[in-house]
Amino acid sequence: MIMGETQLRNPAGRGLSALGDALSNALCACVITYCIVSFFAGQAGMLAYRDMKSGIRQMNERIVVLNEENAKLQDLRKALASNSDRIAQEARSIGYLRKDERMVIFSSPQPATAEPSRGRENEPIRAGSSTGLPDLMIKILAAMTGLAVLLASLLMSSLPSRRGALRTTANRS
Repeated sequence: MIMGETQLRNPAGRGLSALGDALSNALCACVITYCIVSFFAGQAGMLAYRDMKSGIRQMNERIVVLNEENAKLQDLRKALASNSDRIAQEARSIGYLRKDERMVIFSSPQPATAEPSRGRENEPIRAGSSTGLPDLMIKILAAMTGLAVLLASLLMSSLPSRRGALRTTANRS
């Protein structure tokens, strides 16, 4: 109670106390903002974790597809190793000729759906990159929040106190 009476009598002490309170509020706002934004939107936050889980699921699906394709290719390899006529047939299908043969190509329009595009399947899945906000951006957001809280606290402390006016009217009654 003595400190409160001294601050009421000394306006300079009240100003320093208000500035200290405002700085304390601003620092707390910075720390809280940084922690909350980092938890949800940071590079190791919840949103980045969700994206990482989605990437893992895509990779697992791709592994299943590649394992199936690998099994088919192993079966084809075994079939080709045991059948020389099949080897010649497969070689001709990709453009190989025997020494005494000549290739004649007749050009004709190919249907658009002759071979499906496999661009997306062969594209590697990127790992290790985060979709979260960079740490510098989170620090800037936290600093802006702290600055806003500092200005609001200073503004609120500079406004005339209604509590004192309420106390004096209550004492007069």
